[in-house]
Amino acid sequence: MPWLLPALLLATAFATDCDGRRCPVTAGQSWLQLKGAVQKLRAPAPGFFAVQGGSGISCRGAHAKDEAFSHFVESQQKTLDDCKQRCMSSHICKGIDFHGTTCRVWTQNIQASLQAEGHTCLRFLADTAMLEFLELGNACRGAHKGDKDPAYFTSTTASDLEECKSMCVADLACQGVSYTQSGVCEIWTRQEGIQATAEEAESVCLQKPGPSPSPSPSPSPSPGPGWEKHEGLNCYLHHGAEGIKDKDPLGEKKTLEQCQQECLQEKDCTAIVMPNGHSPPATCWLRKNVDKSRCSTGSPYSLWVRPGASIESTDGTVIETETCCANYKDWPNVDRVTCEGCTALVLTEPYGGRCDKYCESFGHECFMAAEEVNENCAVKYTQERCDQPILGTSDMLCGCRMKHAVDEPKCDWPRPTPSPPVPPETPTPSPDKRIQVLGRQLLVNGAPLHLKGVAWNPVPKGGRHPADLDFASFVEKDAELMQSMGINAVRTYEPITDRKVLDTLWSRGIWVVNSVYNWGGANAEIAASAVNQVKDHPAILMWSIGNEWNYNGLYVGSSFFDSVGKIRDVARVIRRHDTSHPIASIFGDVQKLDQAADSLPEIDVWGINAYRGISFGDLFQSFDKATDKPMFFGEYGADAFNAHIAAEDQESQAKATTQLTEELLAQSSVLGLGSCIGGFIFEFADEWHKDNDGSPDSHDNHGTAPGGGPYPDMTFNEEWWGLVSIDRERRLAVDAYAKTALPKASLVQKLTS
Repeated sequence: MPWLLPALLLATAFATDCDGRRCPVTAGQSWLQLKGAVQKLRAPAPGFFAVQGGSGISCRGAHAKDEAFSHFVESQQKTLDDCKQRCMSSHICKGIDFHGTTCRVWTQNIQASLQAEGHTCLRFLADTAMLEFLELGNACRGAHKGDKDPAYFTSTTASDLEECKSMCVADLACQGVSYTQSGVCEIWTRQEGIQATAEEAESVCLQKPGPSPSPSPSPSPSPGPGWEKHEGLNCYLHHGAEGIKDKDPLGEKKTLEQCQQECLQEKDCTAIVMPNGHSPPATCWLRKNVDKSRCSTGSPYSLWVRPGASIESTDGTVIETETCCANYKDWPNVDRVTCEGCTALVLTEPYGGRCDKYCESFGHECFMAAEEVNENCAVKYTQERCDQPILGTSDMLCGCRMKHAVDEPKCDWPRPTPSPPVPPETPTPSPDKRIQVLGRQLLVNGAPLHLKGVAWNPVPKGGRHPADLDFASFVEKDAELMQSMGINAVRTYEPITDRKVLDTLWSRGIWVVNSVYNWGGANAEIAASAVNQVKDHPAILMWSIGNEWNYNGLYVGSSFFDSVGKIRDVARVIRRHDTSHPIASIFGDVQKLDQAADSLPEIDVWGINAYRGISFGDLFQSFDKATDKPMFFGEYGADAFNAHIAAEDQESQAKATTQLTEELLAQSSVLGLGSCIGGFIFEFADEWHKDNDGSPDSHDNHGTAPGGGPYPDMTFNEEWWGLVSIDRERRLAVDAYAKTALPKASLVQKLTS
């Protein structure tokens, strides 16, 4: 591509005068070097760099609310220059925040800021690190031009290229920066450095020189002396290892060296496990009694074996299938054929051709539903879900295993099949680059968006999910009512691929968070179909994976670690086919979210399903400790049935709708107040199929009370969650939700977390 066009496009943004070969900046130094040439550049040393322009800006840590006293040392200084001198006298100074006569010398990296009248925020760089190889009209990439893994960089904002460069120089792990005309600054920390670029007219790519390695720990550090690394191997309870009490995982995040040291202090510790692709510090698990032959391969984790320890099996133990399922003599309606791996040929008629119903009939859960070739164990085809019937045959192949908790799997079989390596292909060009996740905000065309959403799963009377899910028949009436309530987004549990449905929603100003994968028995590649069908539709806001999968194991009882692996695989499939939309994953509350977030850098936004009564309590604080990504509520609210009085209670539902929505609005990232980009009230309309003991033709009121839950009865009355009834009769919660206003930012803060 001719270099003149990008040079012209970037001239204004970089505030420089570009000639035919270079774009000079401060003090006449030549920073921009065109493709094919390399020039080394030295950052001014020492020096102060303005954060977001400096004036009227107060410094922050990881995000706009991070003003912990441990981050800085405060003193009184007469002038800004005095404050600077105070900083330069300290070998750990990272920058200053000066206001009046108050001088804060920051000893932690300044990653965010907040508009504050009278404040001045400056980063301090004592280093003279060199930078080189800046390409106009190109953005940074990893191994090839399609390689842009979210784990490689941290996205932030900068007022100009100089500020972006200063953030890189201040970070010892930084390998280079990608900067765009709109102010997006990507701080690249990929261990192998920036090895390629991709053509983007409004971008520039600048990297540190090689071949010297980064002086700080990298996302995938080398093991210490004597430690043996096994890439992609994860060993855990019932999967080849046991955890060490109170250190499974450790309470605090650790660097690789710190994690190894913790293991060396435990005489029983054989190995450690840490997530791949995450900049240290990260979650650290200590393991004992490791048997490599029973561990999971191809995972998002790696195992480091302690010097002198062995993880090879010595006793020849074989894991029997009976540890995962009942003896075949106890399986009902078997049609003469049993197969390896807890699978048998069974009669279809008693169960309507559904393997999920068959497995449930004797206390098991289904992980596979298939049609056999010829009265044998050979598979003709496999259904994507266990609740999809096998039709036109008298028997079916069902895979069943004993039920177990996600965090306490009872057996290590069946193991998930690792997805094949993703080929180094160029992703499909993005049809739409208007949507970005930047720090704690979701931006559309550069402006922050707050989601006033609703979960939408229209199943008619007598129908069941997902077989009878009917977006097309309900969208006209439902979208009209949603618009009248001020709703601007829906979240689904199955993908919308009907473009007419999307057209109708978009005509009402409604975005779609499109679910593309929930059932863990399906291959990760199935996500590609839904993505490719609608990725160019303007209504698509982001893709979502899973639904509170930490509770249900992707609906097949997968362990936590196996679920993480499958979600990683699905996210990579999505990103291979679409680079323009964020990827979300829906988690149940926030317990273990820190472990999930560490393990899944591919996830851009976290959805949280939370039912804590009339308040979210400490959820927001707990979320911010777990991850620096933004969040939305995938589900929240209250149902309209009160078990205390055994009757409908619209008043309590409306009260909870108002209070919970106002609470999340107070944490809106649009206002720079928190990490919340909105929420999806659960749900738009009642579903009559959800009571397993009832009938899809009747409105049942059997609920479950696990000890916590929705207001006022702490009971999940599953068929009463709608803002409207199944006949679309409005409840009081409709007006309550309609009255909650979207937040409006005044001088929108650009978060740099």
